[in-house]
Amino acid sequence: MTLVLEELFFLPPNAVARVGGASDPVESYEWVVDTDAHGGDRVVVRPAVTLRVRPDGSIESYVPTSITFKDGAGEIRPVAPFFELWATVRDDASDERREEPMNLALMGELGLTTAHFAFDVTTANRKAERRTGSATCAFIARAYVAGDDCTAHQLLAISPHTHGQVPLVPPDHPIPLGTFQVLKPRPDPVLLGVDPSVLRVRFTPPRGEVYGPPEANMAPASPVVPGLAEAPITEYGRIHEIVPPQNRFLDPDTPWSRYIMLNGVWEDSQPQDGYDGANVGDSRSWSVVDDTSDGELVACVSWRHRRFEARARFFTGPPDYSPDLRPVYSIADDLAERELPLPTVDKRDLADALEEVVNLFQRAFETSTTLNLDAARTRAIQENLDRLGGAKPPVTKPKFGPESFTAADTPYVDVSPELVPWNRPANTFGPIAAETQLPYTDIMAALHGPLAQRALLIDFLRRRGAHVRDVVRPPFGNTRDWSAAPPPVQPALRDPRLAESKLHDMRMPPYMRDANFFALSIGRRQYELLLGVIDALAGAHDDATTTTELPS
Repeated sequence: MTLVLEELFFLPPNAVARVGGASDPVESYEWVVDTDAHGGDRVVVRPAVTLRVRPDGSIESYVPTSITFKDGAGEIRPVAPFFELWATVRDDASDERREEPMNLALMGELGLTTAHFAFDVTTANRKAERRTGSATCAFIARAYVAGDDCTAHQLLAISPHTHGQVPLVPPDHPIPLGTFQVLKPRPDPVLLGVDPSVLRVRFTPPRGEVYGPPEANMAPASPVVPGLAEAPITEYGRIHEIVPPQNRFLDPDTPWSRYIMLNGVWEDSQPQDGYDGANVGDSRSWSVVDDTSDGELVACVSWRHRRFEARARFFTGPPDYSPDLRPVYSIADDLAERELPLPTVDKRDLADALEEVVNLFQRAFETSTTLNLDAARTRAIQENLDRLGGAKPPVTKPKFGPESFTAADTPYVDVSPELVPWNRPANTFGPIAAETQLPYTDIMAALHGPLAQRALLIDFLRRRGAHVRDVVRPPFGNTRDWSAAPPPVQPALRDPRLAESKLHDMRMPPYMRDANFFALSIGRRQYELLLGVIDALAGAHDDATTTTELPS
């Protein structure tokens, strides 16, 4: 048998790293449903098979006894992803193709060693460049590493520049964006399902530091609600240290130090309008950057006079706000939104679709436990009023003004008036009562908790399907489906050309914002799946033969 190399690729093809000041990355874990007697069918984290890097660069696998997100000194433990190199090979005799990890055995069959491989890793932070339009305000790190070099390489970033240009990050003071390491394959036996002879690499993110010029020392926080602007004023919020002294080495004479959003020279780059210095004084940038970045990993090898490449992406972000809980909308959901067709649900695939919807409601409950709904409602109503420019909210349902999520907001609100009986429309920005200072936040568990349990959710969707349709906010429609002119009334899927499509109301997810500060919705695919399950359950309820086949 002769193997032919046809393709090289990484698994996973992309991964998210998270910054942290601890020296040891967090161990692996997975989300599972706690089915114990007192677990309440809640999702919990369970330790999973973890890879530990030995001093010689090889790995060993183990299962931790517990998961800790901070070390003994209180530093957050970073998330440092591994990437495995895989190959598509073909049996020259049978013409059979298969995918295999690039381990020592496969390398031997192909006549390769780790020395034949090379890795090119590039990572960059281009946030300031995106605003100013100047590449001198970006900072980039790049490293070339041989496949048999198993030392950890620092990724030190500087700003690109040429003659006459001033770099934001000077060459003599680079910003560390993490480390990259090729891991040494060893012919050890497979342990816990992990083959230590596979060629792997690892990206370890940086600490999570901020950097600025010498002037970025102390300054006031903005007193303005995030997302809003206000003319220069003389009273500000508390004074904070902007950048620690050891990180004040950026050049102050760059476009980033002169940036002011919406001043006629620069626009306010969306979907994010926040930067250090915004909404304070004249909104001039303090020229502060952080050490998050986006990166590309390339592996290459030459085999039989052909060059093969594998590519993967990694993204360095902040620490997870609630690492033991899942978001209602994830990267996986976004990829499915882009790549998969809209779902249709019938009796044949109802069981699988139902599992996705149960998972969605479980994540909705988990997200709700992290949200101060009273604060979110207050901010959302104020944003509605500001967006309307003093005009009265449209006479529509649900309510966009102070009546939102009160007894006046019927039929959308049918439970919370009983749970929060003292809340009345006169209490514009949240009720005040002796019983609780956060009434909406306090009732979230009572509203969402039962729906996170499979049997109760199925029963609720069967009985109250029409109500669920009303209280789940529709997503925006695709531009290809829009009419030439804005419709006179709100269509089934929201149209951003209509003012009410952008306003906040009590529909799920309540008072949360998307990247444009509009009312957040679940994804189009999630929405269609939910409606499809509601319709299929209603049909199954009318069909006695199918009802007995449904999970209960």
